[in-house]
Amino acid sequence: MNKQSVNKQSMNKQKFQKKLQSLSAWRERAFILSLAERALPNAILYITSLEADDSDFMPLPEIIDGVWQHLIVEPNEEQVIELLDHVMAYVPETEDSEHYGALPTADCLSLLEQAMLGGLNEEKRRALDASQTSLATVLQFIDFSEGDDLTENQLIKLYDTHSLVEREFSFQEELHDILRSASHPGVELITELRALAQDGGVSNIGISLS
Repeated sequence: MNKQSVNKQSMNKQKFQKKLQSLSAWRERAFILSLAERALPNAILYITSLEADDSDFMPLPEIIDGVWQHLIVEPNEEQVIELLDHVMAYVPETEDSEHYGALPTADCLSLLEQAMLGGLNEEKRRALDASQTSLATVLQFIDFSEGDDLTENQLIKLYDTHSLVEREFSFQEELHDILRSASHPGVELITELRALAQDGGVSNIGISLS
């Protein structure tokens, strides 16, 4: 990629980040929740690999189904707070963890948390931070899987040209465009957003449970 292309790509990303700040209310919550949906396979893979006795925990797919229902389709503050407690029970300790999987899991659960907090307090804008969290998950994975022995400059160049980064921005832009043109957060829209986010079961870092 030449310098002109890199500069153009950088400007496009900056413009997109500014557009994200225009998202509010249910559109912002749906944006963040879609990012969490996309990252869900990362968290499920890690949590199931722990082989812990989690029989008392609500399954993550069931949690996110409830969040879509009670946060977007039919808002219910009491139900959202209850689901938030279930999410927080899954949050892993990342500082002392020897497993890389704890990091994308924490990011996914953080996105879920931010979507729900957005429903409880609309004054704070969260879409841009959520966008950066999802992108950071991707960059962190590239560093973990391909960054050994690379200098900082080489790693930055790898980020700029990596297919996972391009896929992430493409997804976020399409998600934003759908939400900006939508007039109502009904079941049809939510189904469309979730299908886009699930992307055939492949997460933002290319993880598939199948």
